[in-house]
Amino acid sequence: MPLKQKIPASMMHLLSLILTFFLPLIVLLLVRKRSSYFSQHAKEGLNLHFTFFPVFLLLRITSIHYPPAGVASMLLIGLETILIIWAAYCTLIDRPFSYPVIRFFKVKGDTTYVI
Repeated sequence: MPLKQKIPASMMHLLSLILTFFLPLIVLLLVRKRSSYFSQHAKEGLNLHFTFFPVFLLLRITSIHYPPAGVASMLLIGLETILIIWAAYCTLIDRPFSYPVIRFFKVKGDTTYVI
């Protein structure tokens, strides 16, 4: 894959740290028919965020009555950050990757779970 496609896909992963699932969703809706490369990366991002976000919310709500759940929610955010940075790096070096998450969106070549 040319570098001019790898850089925006990598940036999409990194910017999803701030924009959560909104950026991958917008990318998927805009380019799903035109670019399978970008739509695959957007689906990976959506799968990650749709798996982690409900767990994060549950932990935050639980932390009201059970404070260690608040620590667990911060650890979850840390894990998500590491996974996103790794995905951005793998995208730049053209290495296949797949988040170890629930598959809400089917991604081409979904049989491997490479972190």
